[in-house]
Amino acid sequence: PIAEMYTTDDDVTVAIDLPGVERESIHLSLSDGNLTIIAGGNQLTSIEMPAVDADSMKSRYKHGVLEVKFSRGKAIRID
Repeated sequence: PIAEMYTTDDDVTVAIDLPGVERESIHLSLSDGNLTIIAGGNQLTSIEMPAVDADSMKSRYKHGVLEVKFSRGKAIRID
């Protein structure tokens, strides 16, 4: 399956079609800047991510479409 990435100034969202996949069989991991999506024990894809806040990850699986959303985090201001 092909993953699509949508970015805004504040968020990064990855969407991927997974028709017929059970929600419980989907596993996500973010490591070394790559989001890996595993379903049914098989790695489906690995996506290189821009800088995101890993702790902000939220996912939603509805009608066969998985969406994974991250916050870009806040810029650090130097005075």
